Amino acid sequence: MQKTERLLAITLLLQARGKMTARRLAEILGTSIRTIYRDINTLSLAHVPVSMDYGPGGGYYLSDDYHFESAIFTREEAVSLILSTDMSGNYSLFAGDDRLHRALIKLEAALPEEYRADVRAARERILFDTTAWCCQPLQTTYLETIRSAVLDSYHLDMLYPCVSCKDKPGVRWRHVEPYGLVFKALSRRHVRTGVWYLVAFCHTCQLFQTFRVGYIQNLHVRKEHISAQPNFDLQSYWEEERRFLDVHKQSITLLLRITPQARYNLRGEHIVLQEERDGSALIQAELESVEAAAFYTLSLGTGATVISPDEVRQAVTAAAHAIANMYDNMYHKPNGETTPA
Repeated sequence: MQKTERLLAITLLLQARGKMTARRLAEILGTSIRTIYRDINTLSLAHVPVSMDYGPGGGYYLSDDYHFESAIFTREEAVSLILSTDMSGNYSLFAGDDRLHRALIKLEAALPEEYRADVRAARERILFDTTAWCCQPLQTTYLETIRSAVLDSYHLDMLYPCVSCKDKPGVRWRHVEPYGLVFKALSRRHVRTGVWYLVAFCHTCQLFQTFRVGYIQNLHVRKEHISAQPNFDLQSYWEEERRFLDVHKQSITLLLRITPQARYNLRGEHIVLQEERDGSALIQAELESVEAAAFYTLSLGTGATVISPDEVRQAVTAAAHAIANMYDNMYHKPNGETTPA
């Protein structure tokens, strides 16, 4: 949870539930008590009248006549906060709390009209799918940049590992028009854990595709606005795409021979099947697709060798050749150009 989102959550919790201790706020928001102290100071500096009662039964509280002032947030912050609360409606933090839901509704109603128009536009382009899949989340390095490009309707160039592409497998640049972001929950119990997908029209393939944000290896924003296709609807597209992924999603049992050095870089759930005296090991990991298994292997560099299955070995080989060709072409360019044409 970002700091601005946390400040909003503290304000809404105090407004909806009344007096609360720093320890209780820290437990709900999944942070430290020290962080809550700093957040309370930040709210006070922003003229949010947080008071404190000491002793047994004490805690932080807001005055009864306090009204949330939406003007303390910028347009972008307001959009981010409302989208965050849309998503958090499925968290244990907000589940079954009618008072807090009413506070969230009041927050949105208090926004200026131009902010609410931006919120409506953002909701059409950013979805939160809380039906659970069982796969591993990845770090989303470029998520904020992509989110801005989606909301501002800018073209993107991205370096993406197309290991499952039959035409030109491997890592390559793609020119895309971003139409939406989808957050796919991985667990019904922990909705905060999930995977971000970019829905975009790919000029390389001339069709709409779904890209996993965590797989993007490099990204450039083109200051060129897309010409939105009026008949495209993100909700309808994702419903169809999810049905396709549910049918074709098959777990891959990946067997890797790992060097002692590479073992320090292992992430996610895995099983050590055999360990050698030199520290190397045979490991098994469950991945959701050939593409995910290839990406997992490539992230370990030369310290991992695919034992099985064959399709993952072939995908890793194709991606490695594509990476080598990319760098070979890059260093043979007269000006050392590293960005896409």
